[in-house]
Amino acid sequence: MKLKYLAIACLLGMGGASFTSCTDEFAEINSSEKDINNPDLRYLFTQCLFEFEPMDYSAWFYDIPRMSTWAQCTGSTGGNQSNFNLITEQGSIGYAVNDVLRYANDLRYHISQLSDDEKAKYEYMGYLCYPLEVFLGMNDSDMYGSRQYSEAEQGRYTDPPIFKPKYDTQEELVNIWLDELDQTINYLTSHPDLEDLLTTQDFIYNGDLSKWAKFANSLKLKIAARLINKDRQRALQIVNEVTASSAGVLESSADDFVYNRGRYNNHWNNDFPDAIASETLMNFMKANKDTRLLSAFEKNEFNGPVMQAFLDQGKEIPPYIAEQANFSTDGKTFLGWKTEEEGGIGGEPWVRYYGAPIEIDAGNNTEYQWIFDPTGLLLQLQTSAGGTRNYNPVSYRNQELVKGIYDFTYPDAPDATPQTDTRTTAWYGIYFSSAEVNLLLAEFNLLGASTPKSAQQHLTDGCRQSAEMFDRAAELNQVPYYTEVCNNDPLDATIQVTSDMIEEMLDHDAFKLTGDKKADLEKVYIQQYIHYILNPIDQFVNVRRSGVPMKGSSILPWQEFSEVIDYTTLLPRRCRTMEPSPTDQLRDITIAAYEAQGFTYGTNSNDPATLNTERVWYDQENPQFGAGPNM
Repeated sequence: MKLKYLAIACLLGMGGASFTSCTDEFAEINSSEKDINNPDLRYLFTQCLFEFEPMDYSAWFYDIPRMSTWAQCTGSTGGNQSNFNLITEQGSIGYAVNDVLRYANDLRYHISQLSDDEKAKYEYMGYLCYPLEVFLGMNDSDMYGSRQYSEAEQGRYTDPPIFKPKYDTQEELVNIWLDELDQTINYLTSHPDLEDLLTTQDFIYNGDLSKWAKFANSLKLKIAARLINKDRQRALQIVNEVTASSAGVLESSADDFVYNRGRYNNHWNNDFPDAIASETLMNFMKANKDTRLLSAFEKNEFNGPVMQAFLDQGKEIPPYIAEQANFSTDGKTFLGWKTEEEGGIGGEPWVRYYGAPIEIDAGNNTEYQWIFDPTGLLLQLQTSAGGTRNYNPVSYRNQELVKGIYDFTYPDAPDATPQTDTRTTAWYGIYFSSAEVNLLLAEFNLLGASTPKSAQQHLTDGCRQSAEMFDRAAELNQVPYYTEVCNNDPLDATIQVTSDMIEEMLDHDAFKLTGDKKADLEKVYIQQYIHYILNPIDQFVNVRRSGVPMKGSSILPWQEFSEVIDYTTLLPRRCRTMEPSPTDQLRDITIAAYEAQGFTYGTNSNDPATLNTERVWYDQENPQFGAGPNM
């Protein structure tokens, strides 16, 4: 700005004779931003990374709470209602890839205009964008099928301009994605001496191109997973190509796709709906000392001081919490938590995690009053000033793993000055990991693919890495209790995970394969399901394609939402498709895309049975919810 004013001063002070020389000197500085046609390609690539957003605020507010409920991972804070399978407002899921395509296409266009020598330096950046586009395109297509992709955001660069990009079918998209990933892999592996120009402008891998090659190669496994019931032979062929590739796959946490836009970026500020952990899932994870629950969900508020405060005010403690505690003989003093030898879960931190039933109208059932407290009085204590304070007896989804700004108040007796954590922290998301790769390879090995290790070793390594990933996410996002506990509770414990805790988890039978193929597949699918708690779109796709959790399972059973209605046939398997406006220029091609897939659109598009039977292409051969894996 100072230079701009200097140019004006030069013009005014030196007179008309100097007009030409002065304007020439400052021509580039004074140019309008609309006239800039030579952007710094490094920054343009960084903008592509910045626009990468698989799950924004609207997705977490509208789409994910429903999908997580349908997948029986979480439920509503007041209990699930009979309309839980109806889609009202919809969020951004299905429309994430366009923002990256807009900048990636511009990046590739500017690279194409360079001289051959300059093009050779920069063209790899265009290839690095393909895995970003494929990742987002896959999520979009998961819930809508056909998508505008191959011609999307291309109008500026084609002659004639493409203003009505076609809808690629899901089958076409699979071929496009695999081709784009192969292009990236082939380019990076055939240019081993390529000089990176991005360095820290690449805030994912800091310019380590070998990791981008691993990322692209590993993404093909996510495509194979979606094809496993549609075309098993092709899916396993893809897996074999991945494991044979010199690019390698994500092998350790150093390879994980960890997303952080900067120390001042907190993802977004708004709150999204709380969700209570499913009781069945929570009990399974506690029984197996699964360390992932410690960060995936929040502790409840019944710590030592709160337990004593309930006793002091003569209030009953929720029975399922009280049974884990030791009290004085007169019942007036909380002495501590029962050890495992005393029949308890083992005290802190495990004793602070409880879920809720997912059946319809459980919130109004007196059997569950100690969970939902419909009167608002059971879980309430009085303050000496005449006020009240309510205490939460169950575990919510940990919101601080989703966004950076989250003020937290540690539970304490009603008159205690509350201890708070009001730090504004940057947000870190782990979108793809070596853990996921190993868990997918465990599945594919059981189904006949050639993989580097046995199914058991892939499962063990994947679960260990998953536990480490959840712990890393908790540390990076500085979630409550990671290292700081309630100062007034000498029994409080951190949720920081140790290697011994992980080994104890892995020693349970739920993590051990037996040679029974169907039972082994169920165990693998359960571990994928738990791993995907941090990525609910993938979790929903996993439940949809695996049929796990499975009805009648002795491990982690699918729960009936109602004893009267079979909701498994009334759970949507995709998002609804609304009729485009009569003035929408894409109306005709959009409707044609719906009709080609056999999708109902418009006023009847929200019928749950319709959304269960009218499936996207690669969901058509998948089992019904809860039916177990296709053998």
